[in-house]
Amino acid sequence: RPQTIRKKDEQTLEIVWEDGHNSLYNTTALRENCACAACRDEWTGEKKLLPGALPRAIQPVTIDSVGQYGLKIVWNDGHKTGIYTYEDLRKLCRCSVCR
Repeated sequence: RPQTIRKKDEQTLEIVWEDGHNSLYNTTALRENCACAACRDEWTGEKKLLPGALPRAIQPVTIDSVGQYGLKIVWNDGHKTGIYTYEDLRKLCRCSVCR
């Protein structure tokens, strides 16, 4: 589970996990990886959102916990239906340890 979540800069969200691991996420990449039915085909898992389709200034407006398993992010483009599970967030980490 996340210990802290903060905006590092205009394009980066930082999560420090309970195990001490520090993950940095590009906000555009995070938004592009939304797994909701509007963003991914529920049968094939293919992304529906085309790369480059998002505004460059995509930012989280609010971030809330969902139970003990994930985060709900409301984005400034109006998107708000996705839940990012902690498991998926850890898989999206691109640091040298996680790659």
